Amino acid sequence: MKLIKSFISLTLIALIPCLSISLPPVVSANPASDKQRFEKVAEQLDLGGILYGYVSVDGDLSGLAKLVNSFMSDLKEIDKGISSHIPDIDIEALMKISGLDSISALGLSSIQTDQGFRNKVYLHAPNGVRGLLSMFGNEAKEFEVLQLAPSGTDLVVQQEVKLQTLYNEVVLEALGGLPEQGGQMPLGPMGMMMKMMVDGMMKQPLPPPFTFTGEKIINDLDTNIMVIIDCDPSKMQPVEVTDLNMPTIQGAVLIDNVGWLVGDLIKMFEAEKAKGGNRVPPFELIDNANWEGLKISKSLSPIISKVNKRKGKKTKLIGMPGLEGNAMIAHHRPSGKLILSSSKEFAVNLFSKKPKLSTDPVFLAKTKGLPKQGTAISYLSPVLMTEIRKFIKEVIEAGNPHEGDRFVNLSMLDFFLPEGALGEAMVTTVTEDGLLSVGNSAYSHKSKILMGAAVPTLVGAGILSMSKPEPIIKVSSTGTATVSWDHRIDGERFQHSEVLDSNVTFEQTINGHHFEVRDGNVKHNGQEIARPEGSNIKIIEEAPNIFIYVDDKLIQEIRIDE
Repeated sequence: MKLIKSFISLTLIALIPCLSISLPPVVSANPASDKQRFEKVAEQLDLGGILYGYVSVDGDLSGLAKLVNSFMSDLKEIDKGISSHIPDIDIEALMKISGLDSISALGLSSIQTDQGFRNKVYLHAPNGVRGLLSMFGNEAKEFEVLQLAPSGTDLVVQQEVKLQTLYNEVVLEALGGLPEQGGQMPLGPMGMMMKMMVDGMMKQPLPPPFTFTGEKIINDLDTNIMVIIDCDPSKMQPVEVTDLNMPTIQGAVLIDNVGWLVGDLIKMFEAEKAKGGNRVPPFELIDNANWEGLKISKSLSPIISKVNKRKGKKTKLIGMPGLEGNAMIAHHRPSGKLILSSSKEFAVNLFSKKPKLSTDPVFLAKTKGLPKQGTAISYLSPVLMTEIRKFIKEVIEAGNPHEGDRFVNLSMLDFFLPEGALGEAMVTTVTEDGLLSVGNSAYSHKSKILMGAAVPTLVGAGILSMSKPEPIIKVSSTGTATVSWDHRIDGERFQHSEVLDSNVTFEQTINGHHFEVRDGNVKHNGQEIARPEGSNIKIIEEAPNIFIYVDDKLIQEIRIDE
């Protein structure tokens, strides 16, 4: 009997994805509420465009949470044997804490403008934005980044992030429960134990050399994050380990409230500096009325790099053109911001009285019609979009792809980043009854939906038309070893090869047959393959066999499935 119950419960679990589930009906206290809700959403959207969508989800998520709770309870009753493996989780309480149940409707629209399309997405939350939704701000403000970024800046992002709110109102309440729940814990006793552990850990100092607690960090993480990037196509710089060039890039990341962290970084630097030797970090100290921080020292580190032993090439760890010897992490004392910048000069210029992005004519044209206040803004200039497209196209061409692959890659590039793109801008703001995102784009929501549907199809078609890569291992008479992979796409064959470092062991396993290559010697399952001195060896997989040749003579044939 117990076996039958277990079978029934497992069958129900397996069938859930295949069945249509009816949520518990939620009857509105006001029969006209659906109409009112639709009208509220419609006020935020644009009518008469190429796309308009609305869906009411009032009570749906709460209903789904109740259904899951009921199913888990019933499952425990059906089979007592598995009840100990089902956690005591109150999905309905977690849904309430997350704030997702506050969303009662969704709407989106796209309307054509003189610069492309104006796209809107609206989340209707008449009882206020809370929980996870409030993590990204719940008060519309003017965007400070527009008063900092220089005129002509090519990319800006500002996002309010309320991690302290998330921690206090979502994480801790999910572990310990809401006060109005009367002490009921969504995650059961285990959740309360986890809450006590997390709370205790946050009050403890972090491991040395840090001198502050996790709680201090969290308390300062209701913050703003800003990104400012400027590229100069008139000053092209070579990209390391390639023959490509890209524009010189300057930029900065600014985070409010946590500039004090730099003081601890300086203490760590000074401690290492006092030890002396070759392990002194390549930084110079900055300390004046406006700034304290660390700047990469030109004298100590003209190029910070690593070596790829297999390829025998040196690659910059700080590889952005213009960063060598200039990058800085600092505390801007007047504003309290933590700033990571490509150079001190760029960071100082942010706080100068030079013309700013807020008055830039290109920016004003691209953001025409967007809200002036909000919780987030992003802007990508036409210049940067053009340079990104140009660079990606050069990368495709530099790879000398097969003609079919070249056509597919360039078609995808035209699809996602068309030539002559006019830039992108989007603002997210809090309304009286919800959260609204408004964007000016070259694409409508309809195009994005179609693109989203097309990509898996294109990827799937590519996978189906591509054969499994077949490895070929070769060692020349001089001991030079190479490995290559043969692919077949739509019947066409192409090959990628790589020269192996003699000091590095290359390993390849094919259906349990293990090959090792090092110093020109080849081993099969731990045994060296004998061959005359000065001869070459070639190992080819051609399913269902592996062929081993010495001086182009077949000396062994191995069945892969043996």
